[in-house]
Order: sequence, then structure tokens, then C-alpha cells
Amino acid sequence: MYCTNCGRKLPEDGSPCICGAQNGNFNTQPTQNFQTPPQHYAQPPVQYPVQPPVRPVTPVHGMLKRFASSKLFFMCALLFTVQMVVSAVSSVIEVFTVLQNQAYLLERTPIGTNFNVEFNVNIVPVQNILVLIGLWLLYASAKKTDTPFMSTAGVTLFKVTEILQIVGCGIFCGMLLLIGLLVLLASSGAPNVTNYTGLPDNIAILIVGIAFVVGLVLSVLLLLYSIKMLGVWTSLQRAIQVGVLPKKLPGYALALQGFSIFCDAAAMIAFFVLNAWILIPGSLCSIAARVYVIRCMAAYNQEVAGMEAGSF
Repeated sequence: MYCTNCGRKLPEDGSPCICGAQNGNFNTQPTQNFQTPPQHYAQPPVQYPVQPPVRPVTPVHGMLKRFASSKLFFMCALLFTVQMVVSAVSSVIEVFTVLQNQAYLLERTPIGTNFNVEFNVNIVPVQNILVLIGLWLLYASAKKTDTPFMSTAGVTLFKVTEILQIVGCGIFCGMLLLIGLLVLLASSGAPNVTNYTGLPDNIAILIVGIAFVVGLVLSVLLLLYSIKMLGVWTSLQRAIQVGVLPKKLPGYALALQGFSIFCDAAAMIAFFVLNAWILIPGSLCSIAARVYVIRCMAAYNQEVAGMEAGSF
């Protein structure tokens, strides 16, 4: 090999050229190094199985499972189911009876006679169906022994019913306000118009005004009740999830069930007087179901109060 600076032959012992040594610059031909550079391969990260977070079990979980799987809760759901089935069957039979009567009259009505066919159909409210499904979901979830937790699906349906109730009450209040405004404008524009009742205009307007105020107050109270119950169901849902103590059911919720029993009893008496025998079993089942609902609500409040007293 030769020096790239001066062209001299390089020493065989590998020492630098003499010209570089004299100038202080070792400009020799670089030695060729045929070593393969090290290659670094990225190792994939080790994947460890992700463990789900462990939910702590509190005494509230045990209380809720014990209550929702009790015989009292089961009887409440069972009677509510029977009441809805009997009411639905009674309504269907009533519809067929009305249709048969109307068909009988139509056969004996001369051709060309103006005949109006009218009948009422008692449709089971959607809210009651959702409540029924929610009750059985809670009971089925509480009966499971492989887990200390319950599902919140049933309580979610309870919340949906309250939301529907809030929307319905809001729409009804708006309609009442609109009707009241229209009546007020009509009465102020034509104060001496004869009404359909045969009463003086001022008395008729007073009666309509009282009915309007009563309907509006009841609608607002029902709206506030639904908002309050929505908060109660939200607290129960949170109790099922994380085990905190839920809220008690308000006392006026029990009072409303008692008022419903009074209405069912009055309706049953009316059915008896009008010989509407097919509707009486539905009223009896409704009364029995509401009695168990009151007992179930009172027992739930006692359970929550016991947990509060013991500070669980």
C-alpha cells in the first residue's frame, strides 16, 4: 500500500508514512474494515393481560340483592303482572262487545241513515309495561348467586318512564295554558255569547276557569313528582353500581299509591252499578297490586333507614 499524500510505500509494520509524521498529519490511506455493523432489532413490547378494575362490595349491595329477591318484591311484581293482563283482556273483551252491539244496530238501521260508530278502547300505558319489565329484570338480577352485584337495566327502565311522564306533563301543561289563553280571549271579545251549558256566561267562565286552574295545578304537581322520582331512581342506580346508600322513596309517593287505591275502589263501585262486570276483576287486581306496592315501598325505606342508622 502507498501513501496518498506523498506516494511513498507504506511500511509493512503498519506504521504511518514518514511524511505524515514530519508534518504532524497522519494522512494515510484508511484501512478498510469489513466488519458488519451491529443491527438492532426493535423487540415488541410484552403484552400483559389487562385486569378489569375490581369493584368493591359494600353492605348496600347485599341489602339491595336481599330486598329485590324477597317474597314481598316477587309478589309485588306478580300482582302487577296479573293486574295488567286482566286489564288488557277486559279491554279486549269490552271492545269486541261494543263492536258486536254496533254491528247489531247497523243491521237494523235503514240504508242512508247517518250512524256514528263510537267506542272507547282502554290501552295499557307504555309506562306500565316498562315498569313491569323493570320489576322482573331487577328480580331476575337479584336472584343470581354467581355475583354479588345486580344489573341496572330495571332501574334504567324506571328512569325512562319518569322521563316520558315529564315530557307528557310538560306538553299537557302547555296545552292547558294555550286553551286557557284562547278561552280568555274568546270571553273578553264576546262576553254575552250563549254557552252550551245553559248557564250565564260569567258562571260558565268561572267554572271553566276553576277546572283550568285545578288541572294546571295537578299537572304541575305530577311534573314535580316525576322529577323527584327521577332523582330517586338515579340514586338507586348509583347505589347498585358503586354501593353507596340510596335515597329513600318520598312519602308522597306512598300517598299517591293510596289515592290510586281510592280511585280504583270508586271505579269498581261504578262498574258494579253500571253492570260492567268484566271490568271489576281488573279493579280488584289493581287494588291488590297497589297494596303490595305500598308495602314494598315502605319495606325499602325501612331497609335504607336501617343502613343509615348502622352507618353500614
